[in-house]
Amino acid sequence: MARPIDVNQLIAGINKKKALDKDISGKISKPKFLSKHERFKQGQFESNKEELKLTRVKNVKTEVKQEGFQDDSGLHKADDIKKDSRKKSSKFQFSWNEGEDTLRDYDPIVSTKASALLRNGKYSKIAAESSYMGKHWTEKSLNEMNERDWRILKEDFAIVTKGGAVQNPMRNWEELSIIPEDLLCIIKQKLQFFSPTPIQRITIPNVCNAKQHRDFLGVASTGSGKTLAFIIPILIRMSRSPPRPSSLKIMDGPKALILAPTRELVQQIQAETEKVTKIWSRENNYDCRVISIVGGHSFEEISFSLSEGCDILVATPGRLIDSLDNHLLVMKQVETLVLDEADKMIDLGFEDQVTNILTKVDVNVDSATNRQTLMFTATMTPVIEKIAAGYMRKPVYATIGLDTGSEPLIRQVVEYADNEEEKFKKLKSVVIKYESPIIIFINYKQTADWLAERFQTETNMKVTILHGSKSQEQREHSLQLFRTGKVQIMIATNVAARGLDIPNVSLVVNFQISKKIDDYVHRIGRTGRAQREGTAFSFVSGTEDGTLIHELYKYVKKHDPLNSNSFSDVVKNKYNVGKEPKNEVIY
Repeated sequence: MARPIDVNQLIAGINKKKALDKDISGKISKPKFLSKHERFKQGQFESNKEELKLTRVKNVKTEVKQEGFQDDSGLHKADDIKKDSRKKSSKFQFSWNEGEDTLRDYDPIVSTKASALLRNGKYSKIAAESSYMGKHWTEKSLNEMNERDWRILKEDFAIVTKGGAVQNPMRNWEELSIIPEDLLCIIKQKLQFFSPTPIQRITIPNVCNAKQHRDFLGVASTGSGKTLAFIIPILIRMSRSPPRPSSLKIMDGPKALILAPTRELVQQIQAETEKVTKIWSRENNYDCRVISIVGGHSFEEISFSLSEGCDILVATPGRLIDSLDNHLLVMKQVETLVLDEADKMIDLGFEDQVTNILTKVDVNVDSATNRQTLMFTATMTPVIEKIAAGYMRKPVYATIGLDTGSEPLIRQVVEYADNEEEKFKKLKSVVIKYESPIIIFINYKQTADWLAERFQTETNMKVTILHGSKSQEQREHSLQLFRTGKVQIMIATNVAARGLDIPNVSLVVNFQISKKIDDYVHRIGRTGRAQREGTAFSFVSGTEDGTLIHELYKYVKKHDPLNSNSFSDVVKNKYNVGKEPKNEVIY
């Protein structure tokens, strides 16, 4: 066993270590944590020490060479210093070609530290975010836009596209120079449409390509600006060819054909189109005639309206087929075919008529005409997909705002009422809280007449009725009274649920709940349009379809953009909805 170390030797070793740790003043320095600045200074000090060592090596070698003698200790000392210096200086030093550096042009968006931007209060939080994320697409020119900017733009407007080689959306009316100056002046100055809606942003650049007239299928909710989205491309294409005399219009037929499911929607499209074409014709001497063909008008009336030909024809499918079969018009030069509210046309049983018209246009159209088909729908169904696959050529698919958070600002209220009398009593207390215009939906024509009589005898509100038993003249008169504010309330069946653009409707009431959830969605879609807030009030009795009430509850719960929806507890209990299932555990 080795002898233990002597105490004196231990003390001598400790004193020697303390002597090495003494600083210049002779005091023993305590270990401490160095800050970043102090470490940097320490690094400079070490660097100076390395330079000093290299200088000493050179001096030693010079002395050896000049004095002409070999001092082993001196040479060994110089070699040791040089070797130690080389060892430290050559660490991680590689020889390579800078052109092979894959990160040479890499500029990450987080390359700048926020602390540097916010130091001394010179930059705001917005400036720091801008440095991190770059400028927003609204602050960039068109040439500065990159893929990320276009992706953000589409997300901002809830635009989803597919189909390959899809053009980017318009950022504004002017930038892409798609729309002629005269038409652009009408849109912005006369019609006061200062910026395009999402469906217009994606439709116009993809449809108005002069080299390739590509088909287009747009899925967007009602009130999204679809009418102007297809009217503008039609007028742009017509402006690229010289005006036609009346004789040629009669011989060749219209340049554009627009199909819509209801008479009211057809006449609305005609009215919106004429707002543009009348100004266009007056200011640019371009004769553009817009004619509508709907049920309720006799063949004599239709023949008279077509006596001078037309450029744009708007029609319901059934009446158009009757006119074609009776040789009241021809369709040899249809350049643009539009199917508006295509899903509603299918729901109303017009599938055979639509496919018949598409076939007739294909047969009658001249081979030299590059026909373009545009289809717009609120919902995508298998039948719509089948028609698109059969009659459209590699279309662009665009979906606007569905399941992306961009939905109408509608507050939905569901209340229980056991009978018609109880419903009317509650209805009177509801309608007085809202400004006109107000739409009340019913399922049966008899209910409309009864409800109108009750309003007339028990309130001061003026009411008009709109349903299928009314003649065309009566329906047009009712709509005119309602639009001009001469009546405050319109009582209507589902005929008014789709396509009609009645501005500023503050309240929609389902006096009788619809039979299908899709009809409910389109009914309440008459309010909350153009980013305005609206209210949908629905009465539920004890005799409704339980499946429909479950669907209604799910829809009301899911679509609540204002966080203010209300679903009656009485309805929940009666139809057993809104209750979490309990898992029974048997021990």
